Amino acid sequence: MDLKVIPNRKIYLSVSTILVVISIILLATMGLNYGIDYTGGSVIQITTEEKILPGSVQDNVLGDKRVADLELGSSSVQLYNPGNNQSGVLIKTRFLEDVEEQIILDVFEEKIGQIDKDQLQIQKVGPAIGKELLRNALLSLIIAALLMLVYISFRFEFKSGVAAVLALVHDVLIVLGFFALTQKEIDGPFLAAILTLVGYSINDTIVIFDKIRENMRQRRAKESFDDVVNTSINQSIRRTINTSVTTLLAILALLFFGGESIRNFTIAITLGVIAGTYSSLFVASPIWSIWETAAEKKAK
Repeated sequence: MDLKVIPNRKIYLSVSTILVVISIILLATMGLNYGIDYTGGSVIQITTEEKILPGSVQDNVLGDKRVADLELGSSSVQLYNPGNNQSGVLIKTRFLEDVEEQIILDVFEEKIGQIDKDQLQIQKVGPAIGKELLRNALLSLIIAALLMLVYISFRFEFKSGVAAVLALVHDVLIVLGFFALTQKEIDGPFLAAILTLVGYSINDTIVIFDKIRENMRQRRAKESFDDVVNTSINQSIRRTINTSVTTLLAILALLFFGGESIRNFTIAITLGVIAGTYSSLFVASPIWSIWETAAEKKAK
C-alpha cells in the first residue's frame, strides 16, 4: 500500500478542518444535552417481574395525565436486564420531591406491574453537585491533554507533542459535534468514553511517531522529512487499520447487544475510534511534517 498522505495533506487537513468547524458551530448553536449527572435531578431505578416493552414506560407512565401534570420536562428512560427473570428501568428526570416520586411509582404499578421494593433505588443529584462534576470532567480532559503533551514532547519533540494534542482535540470535537447534532444525552459514561478515545487515539499516533523517529535514523541524504513521514505512515497503516477494525468489532457488539444503558457510551467510542484512526494517519503526522519542514527551511 502506497498512500500519498503527505503530498495530499491539504485535502486531508481540509476535510478535518471542515468537520471541526461544523462541530464548533453545532456546539455553539445547539449545545449539548447534559444529563442529570451534570445538571442535577432524580434517578428512579425500578425492578419488576413484569416484562417491560420498549416505549411502554414513556407511553403508559410518563404519558399518564397524573405524571404529565408534574411537568417533568425532558426525561429519559433506559431499560436494562437485572437478571432473575426480571425487567429493569431507569427513569432520569428533573429533581423530584418525595410526593412526586410516589406519584410516578404508583402509576408504574398501576400501568406496568408490581415493583420489587427491595431493589427500588432513588438517587438525587443536586444542581451544585452536577456543576462540580461538569467542572471536574472538563478539568480531567485538560489535565490529560497537558500530560500527553509533556510525555510526547519528552519522548519525541515539542512539535510532535503539539501535533498529537491537536489531533486529540479534533477527535473530541467531532464526537461532541455529533452529540450536539443528535442531542443525545451527555452523562457519566460519556465522559468515560471520551477519556477512553483520548487514550486510544494517542496510542495510534505514538506508534506512527515512533516509526517516523526510527526511519529518521536511517534517513538518506537527499530524503526530505516529508518523504520519511509518508513512508512511515505507509509502513504503519496496515497495523493501525487492523487494530481499529478489531476494536470496532468489539464495540459494535456492545452497541447492538449491550443494552440501552450503555448505548451513548458505545456510540461515542465508535465515533472516537473512527475519528482517532483518521487523525493519527491524516492529521497528526501531516501537522508535524508541515511544522518540521518549515523549521528545516528556516534553518537553511
